Amino acid sequence: MPMKPITFILLSVSLSSLSSYGQSLAMSGDLRFTVDSTTKSQLTSALNGFLDQKEKPNKENTFVLKSDLLATSLLLDELKGMEKNAKLKDDHFYKPYLQDITDISNSEFLVQLSYIGMAENTPVLRASFKLIAEKQGDRFYFCSPLKRNTVSWKTKRSNNITFYFKDTLDAASAKSYAKAIDLYDKKLKAPASPIAFYFCDDLPEALQIPGIDYKADYIGKRYDDLSSQEDNQYLELNGGYNAERRFDPHDLWHARLRMVMDAGVINRPVDEGCAYLYGGSWGQSWEFVLSSFKQYAAENPTADWLQLYIDSKNLKDKEKPIKVPYAINALIIRKIEKEKGFAPVMELLACGKRETGDANYFKALEKVSGIRRADFNTAVWSLIKE
Repeated sequence: MPMKPITFILLSVSLSSLSSYGQSLAMSGDLRFTVDSTTKSQLTSALNGFLDQKEKPNKENTFVLKSDLLATSLLLDELKGMEKNAKLKDDHFYKPYLQDITDISNSEFLVQLSYIGMAENTPVLRASFKLIAEKQGDRFYFCSPLKRNTVSWKTKRSNNITFYFKDTLDAASAKSYAKAIDLYDKKLKAPASPIAFYFCDDLPEALQIPGIDYKADYIGKRYDDLSSQEDNQYLELNGGYNAERRFDPHDLWHARLRMVMDAGVINRPVDEGCAYLYGGSWGQSWEFVLSSFKQYAAENPTADWLQLYIDSKNLKDKEKPIKVPYAINALIIRKIEKEKGFAPVMELLACGKRETGDANYFKALEKVSGIRRADFNTAVWSLIKE
């Protein structure tokens, strides 16, 4: 269903005025854009087209500036689903409002838009974005302002990785990141594709530089990162993992796997098992996860691992759980890789999304490891004792 055309709203409009007109505000004559009426009409028409296509795969959006697809893809990912209000079960609650158009060169314009909904006659801001509109001939194309906002940043190359930073490179984190990338990509036989890694001070900066001025999803979050991938290129805007660590090797595993394997065929418990084994969980090492798992096993000597696997039992029921299926798969993957290499692990990873009863998983598991569903409990106890 195509989106409604963008409406225009004065930045200084009062709450009562917004409540009165709702989402049907007409363009006010007092909106003093610095562009002429023809340019404004062409640009807003193109912006409507850009937003109409935002739910498509990003590379299929015909209004994206193709030379800047990677950064714009990240911005488009943040724009997807903006109209929805899950709490109210309304897929068209928030509407896009154009707030500003500023000409920044003869052919480039900085565009600001916000998604606003009305709840009990009160405007609710969902998000606010900035984009650059570039005129080529008689058409407008859009891109993220990432390059504009980081034009003064420095760079450092390490093989296929380009690190971007403002003043001084965090050499230890850069080295650790490059080492993890090398480990994962060798296992996955991934091509040496270009990676752009931005060292941001925190998540607010990681949001700001690609054009995300505000998004309700990120309220109060200090650390996190944003990423995108297109045409075997990878972009990470890193806002830190916590006060001590720059990135999470667990999450990095997931990102690298999806560079070589379609998400639609990945079995999550196997994927998480790899992430546990190679990157730990919730900032804790694999050794910590393994110790916790073995402690649970010692305290539950009659545990039925098959049933616990199917039930997705948590070892810890607090904020940072350790899941039985993930820990078991980490042990299985370690054994398979040691005995047969990583190719059988890839086959197990690609056995399909998790289904009730895990029939697809157990079929693939028997093929690549010889562990049958009927012998699963015995096999897991054996792995624990090794």
